[in-house]
Amino acid sequence: MTRITKKQLPHHYAASRVLRSRKGLVTFSILVAVSLIGFFTHTKNDVSSTNSGKSEEDIGGDFEQIIPHIGEVMPLSWQADRNLVTPNAYRVSLPPELLRAMKEYCDTNGLTELARHYILSEENNISPGGEEYLTLKDGLLWYAQRPAKKWKSDMHWISPANEETHEAYLKLINENGFLSVLNYIGDKLGLDSLVAYHLTFIVVSHCERGFLHHDTTGTDGKVFNVIIPMEMVDGSPPELIITKFDDDHVKGRLKYQTNVAVLIGDDARHATSECDYRDEPGAMRLAATVYIADINEDNAESIASGTLTQAFPLPDVDWLLSQRARHWERDIMRTDIGENGVRKHFVGDRGRRGYDPYDNEHMDCANRVAGNPSKCEIDWDTRSQCPVTCGVYLDSSHWL
Repeated sequence: MTRITKKQLPHHYAASRVLRSRKGLVTFSILVAVSLIGFFTHTKNDVSSTNSGKSEEDIGGDFEQIIPHIGEVMPLSWQADRNLVTPNAYRVSLPPELLRAMKEYCDTNGLTELARHYILSEENNISPGGEEYLTLKDGLLWYAQRPAKKWKSDMHWISPANEETHEAYLKLINENGFLSVLNYIGDKLGLDSLVAYHLTFIVVSHCERGFLHHDTTGTDGKVFNVIIPMEMVDGSPPELIITKFDDDHVKGRLKYQTNVAVLIGDDARHATSECDYRDEPGAMRLAATVYIADINEDNAESIASGTLTQAFPLPDVDWLLSQRARHWERDIMRTDIGENGVRKHFVGDRGRRGYDPYDNEHMDCANRVAGNPSKCEIDWDTRSQCPVTCGVYLDSSHWL
């Protein structure tokens, strides 16, 4: 694939810059990034330890921030009166090995270096509303975006550009404890099944103004954005604004903690807090967000259209349904396997099931892309209508 090398990009990154502002894609991506950016609570500390069940004194912020025990899903509450802040906002502790593995992964494949590169100077920034595709040191294709100028920040978010990259990163987190996190989230929140289906990293060094928004709505509490801080700036004030459920004027600020994730679900209004780390070159907040969902026939279309807005996954309902119950499923009574039949509890990875990607036959994809493979990256219609020709998906044999 032909790539145009970005002038200030480290030599091992092949970049193809795209400055288009694809309306649906960029708009929601921005919302996702803002939520992510909020979580960007920065401390250049190694993510290696947790003190489950212990409170952190003088952490700052307006919420109760006792560190949850492993296996506990703690609703977000106000520090002053311990009342619930908003439905569908929680905190959970993470196994230390998960964050260690994620950090090593990003350091090894060059993603940490790329993220820091973006925020080192304005010259390195992607133009507001722009995007680019990049091949990192692992040989996999990634996708980077920056919000429109009105967001008043140097926030960038970086996500898998195709299923090959998505699966490689998903395998890493699943093998290092994320499945256990899904197990207790699903159990404690009374869900039927879960899959981790949308993965992103977010970086920021300054933000003049956060934008209040929700990541999901109308899913009946079945979709959550799991925000995982990875690198934080020492001494930084609280990073995430969350508002009272029925009153956006009542705002609180949350301080991110190492090995503690924040779950943001339906109608949990939030924004990144203002920040400015530019006095310390290279200082940044880097975080990961993992969207998880209890997918079914009734909600798949709204989840696809509402949350699948980046280069991968494409907003394809059939692909999303192929992911349902992929990583966790509770014991549920079934009527199709006889009286007293039970669908057994499952924790693991079933892989993609029952989905065969295809190109739109009316697009003449082979000729459309022939001689200009970069069209898959600079033209959204080509990428979305010719996913097989553009190499968006893996062959089904990958999961055999």
